[in-house]
Amino acid sequence: MNLSRREAIKRTFLGAIGSRLAYATILAGVALFEVGCSVFSDVLAWIPVGEAALNSILAVLTGNGVAISPAIQSIVSLIEAGFAALTAAVKEYQSTTPAPVGALAKVETAFKDIVDNFSTFLQSLNVSGGLLGIITGLAQVVLSTIAAFVNRLPASMAMKSVSDKVSRTTISGNVIVVTPKKRSVGAFKGDFNTVLKTAPADVKVPTNAYLQ
Repeated sequence: MNLSRREAIKRTFLGAIGSRLAYATILAGVALFEVGCSVFSDVLAWIPVGEAALNSILAVLTGNGVAISPAIQSIVSLIEAGFAALTAAVKEYQSTTPAPVGALAKVETAFKDIVDNFSTFLQSLNVSGGLLGIITGLAQVVLSTIAAFVNRLPASMAMKSVSDKVSRTTISGNVIVVTPKKRSVGAFKGDFNTVLKTAPADVKVPTNAYLQ
């Protein structure tokens, strides 16, 4: 059956529009994939520094006479386990394209466990004065960095739970104000060490507390 000239033009036009939409969809998918790769690579690079930050906070506490009780040490072990789980989950997510089913959920769960246990750790501390100020400042750097990572991940109920927990964290009854801030590894170390350098004379900062 021969097409009228008008019908032929119409089909050609619609075909061109369809091709453009398909191309735009492909580009959007590529862009989303690149953003995903970026955030997961950034998370993976930051994990060892996040672990070092936790050890630094412990060094400052013990250096100022704060005993790390068995109960607190158990919480610290859970945080460390969370970092290990996050590393494994991110590597699994990056292992194939598209990512394995359930891999993103594992990343979300690991982030949630780290934030939950880090918040519990902070809430268990009984510090005051200059030491409270320094620990609060260090915690803000850690939590604001995590919050920025969470904001870059696909939205989900698990990620909303993490964001809510970050905003309600306290130390010795004082709420920690957290504003998400995207940081490179170098920027994280710089901001963290800057807080340590502001320690007042009555707060001891061990040399090994600084992030190298």
